[in-house]
Amino acid sequence: MSSLLPGSLAGRMTLVLVAGLPLVVVAGIAVGTVTMGGGQASLVDRVVTLVAAAEATPAAGRPAVFAGVERAGLSIRDLAGTDVSPAVSPDWFTDRLRGRLATELLPLGARVLAIGHMAGTGASSPGHHWPSWEPILVVVELSDGTRLQVVARGRWSPLELMGRLVPILLVIGIGLTGLAILVARRVTRPLGRFAEATVRFGADVAAAEPLDQEGPSEIREVARAFNTMQEQIRRLLDGRTHMLAAVSHDLRTPLTRLRLRTEFVEDDEERTKMLKDLDEMEAMIHAAIAYARGDGRDESPVAVDIVSLLAEVRMELAEAGHRVNLEGPPRAPCEGQPLALKRALRNLVDNAVNYGGHADLCVTARSLNITITVDDDGPGIPATEIEKVFTPFYRLERSRSRDTGGVGLGLAVARAVIREHGGDITLSNRPQGGLRQTVVLPRR
Repeated sequence: MSSLLPGSLAGRMTLVLVAGLPLVVVAGIAVGTVTMGGGQASLVDRVVTLVAAAEATPAAGRPAVFAGVERAGLSIRDLAGTDVSPAVSPDWFTDRLRGRLATELLPLGARVLAIGHMAGTGASSPGHHWPSWEPILVVVELSDGTRLQVVARGRWSPLELMGRLVPILLVIGIGLTGLAILVARRVTRPLGRFAEATVRFGADVAAAEPLDQEGPSEIREVARAFNTMQEQIRRLLDGRTHMLAAVSHDLRTPLTRLRLRTEFVEDDEERTKMLKDLDEMEAMIHAAIAYARGDGRDESPVAVDIVSLLAEVRMELAEAGHRVNLEGPPRAPCEGQPLALKRALRNLVDNAVNYGGHADLCVTARSLNITITVDDDGPGIPATEIEKVFTPFYRLERSRSRDTGGVGLGLAVARAVIREHGGDITLSNRPQGGLRQTVVLPRR
């Protein structure tokens, strides 16, 4: 029962349909009345004209008048000497004709004795409700007592009846279509706002605004649950960052003491190894904090040329003695955070040169997105490990040496940055050997 409450979406849509459907039907009936009235007025005018002509003509000259009127689609018969009125089958249409004819004939001194469809020509029974296309019979009594039988031959042909009904069906069809569009928009508009809020939240957890809690009760409940979830996730991420910062701060003191004690080790080789381990520990701590905080996320999005960004990365690695090739268009502009994007792409190129000896970069700019491929000739990655390498601190190389494997955050950071920009990263082994890292960025 709660789904039918006035404040609920189902309740509001039910009210729209309940109120709208009768209005559509009434509009269709009104149009039908107007279109049907055209045939009604035409028949009334012809019968009134006939009676006026007969009233103005002596009895001897009336046959000539009747013969002329028959060319207009009427058949006239003088019922003189006949006491039995012909049987007719009236319906709502002929009942309306009778009222109009009675009003029009009153000034002429004539009156309507009977009107309806001719019995035995297809009308169902007296009093049936649907207008027939069978001939209409009218019995009129003139002011001098003469009775005339007037038959409108073929007034309601099937084609003409269909032409009269088309406007009714057209109005009802347009009305129902309008109601359906209105209901669909009312249903989908809140869902569209919810989808937009979800995209904003996925792009930037910290800057995403709460979803407005308005509309039907179901939408308000969903918005309230979404805002609660958003706040819980934000608190969870903030708590994780604060915890890592606290751990980092607490570790600095013992690391400093260990570094001081290491200086007193007399064995030069052992002292060098210990200092290297301490440097690696500090590097891992700083990398973990940077990953948790999302360094670079506070940048404002600006216009970024991906080709120029990769050219800077290529130059920096070339100065360090690495071979990096770059192919692509002169420019590939998009909107994003330049420092974060450069850091993500640098991580991918570093992987290629560290494991494959060199990197081949290719940029393809399309109307909706930009594709960047980073190829190398290294050993590749086992198919079962391709998704695992995006896990923070997961490394295929187990030596824990920063010279060979880093700390295992490069791909995790790169994927986080690219996904925050609405894109994604995929890895695949090349058929000729080596690994292909593919980045797709939207051109917003």
